[in-house]
Amino acid sequence: MRWKIDSSHPVYQQIKDHIRNAVITGEYPSGSRIPSVRDLAIEAHVNPNTMQRALTELEHEELLVSNGTLGRFVTDNHTIIAKNRDAAIRELYIVEGDS
Repeated sequence: MRWKIDSSHPVYQQIKDHIRNAVITGEYPSGSRIPSVRDLAIEAHVNPNTMQRALTELEHEELLVSNGTLGRFVTDNHTIIAKNRDAAIRELYIVEGDS
């Protein structure tokens, strides 16, 4: 996964957006295990606490599910994934429509 983190927005929000995009595009398929906090933080060159915050928020949004010591998984709920996909499309349409 290619990470592009800049100073224009909060880092944890950029991480959330990046992982959400990976889920809705199928890079992380439904039910798949995502890498650990530490592995993702190293890959993205961010503090593990920042990565943890982003992943916790994605859990609260029910896009990710924690399975104790087994790690985090992408939700099996296709409705949640579809809602995120639709929201991303609407956001893209609005941003490009404003240009």
